[in-house]
Amino acid sequence: MIPTGAMTDIKLTKKEASRMIPTRRTAQYVLALGLVFAGGATCFAQSNAPIIIQERPQEAGPATRDRDIQDRTNQRERSQEVGPATQDRVNQDRTMQQERMGDRTVVKERVVERRHEGETYVGGFGGFTWGHSFDNAEGTGSDKGTQRSLGLENSIVYGGKIGYFFPERYNWLGLEAEGFNTTPHLQQGSGLVGSNMRVTTVALNVIARTKLGCMNRDNDHDTNRRNDMHGSNWSSLDDNARCPVQLYGGVGPGIFFAETSNQFGRSEDNGRVGLNALAGMKFFMNRHLAIYAEYKFNYAQFDFSQAQGQTAGLRGDYTASHVVGGLAWHF
Repeated sequence: MIPTGAMTDIKLTKKEASRMIPTRRTAQYVLALGLVFAGGATCFAQSNAPIIIQERPQEAGPATRDRDIQDRTNQRERSQEVGPATQDRVNQDRTMQQERMGDRTVVKERVVERRHEGETYVGGFGGFTWGHSFDNAEGTGSDKGTQRSLGLENSIVYGGKIGYFFPERYNWLGLEAEGFNTTPHLQQGSGLVGSNMRVTTVALNVIARTKLGCMNRDNDHDTNRRNDMHGSNWSSLDDNARCPVQLYGGVGPGIFFAETSNQFGRSEDNGRVGLNALAGMKFFMNRHLAIYAEYKFNYAQFDFSQAQGQTAGLRGDYTASHVVGGLAWHF
């Protein structure tokens, strides 16, 4: 049997245990409410957090210009809803945008700035030789000291040339090498028989030119389009199409190779250095092809030691003019 005092203690213990059950449930409710409150606070904090937007880089070209126009339109609409201070700020922003657009325009003009390139050309020509005279002629060898007066006959002339004009600011200046052949025969006179004469000239000329008849560059749409696509280089070939008429002149040393032949035989005088001068006009039919007319003047001193036989010769001053025309290809 259990004592009465012990039973009382057991009952008290059960009551205390029954009291402890609601307390535990209350703690669970509090913990759940705390979790719900913490979750709600977190959601509230996240909803008020700043949103980070990654801006895309601006795109160049028409898209940027359209975006600027749209921004100005939006600013104009906003300016109708705000006060004078905001309107002043909008006007200031618009001015800054216009200045930036103006800077772009200046940069674009600087990109298409023209710079002349070098220009090479080749050409062929033919024409007429106007033989002046064989001046200051006198005999040599057994005929030494005898003064002669001889003329030169007219003939045809033909030849070719190659040249180069310098780039940039010296595009008006160039070098040219040419060679041509003519036959201004020695006429009979002063007690001498006539002689066939052939003269071959190789010359190196310094050339200067000027361009005329230039059209407005803005009218050359193909050229402008080509410059916009390919950058800042402005070819001299474009100027040839824009300025179809060119005047030029040149002078330089000529190396002459001459030969005479008659009933007494042949006589040669090779490698004589003389003068070659020229002036001409070109007309460009397109960027590459040009037709031209040209005048040349030659001077040299010849000495044919056997022009009148084995022991009698002839020397004098050779002068001749040539009028020629031809075609040139520039590249």
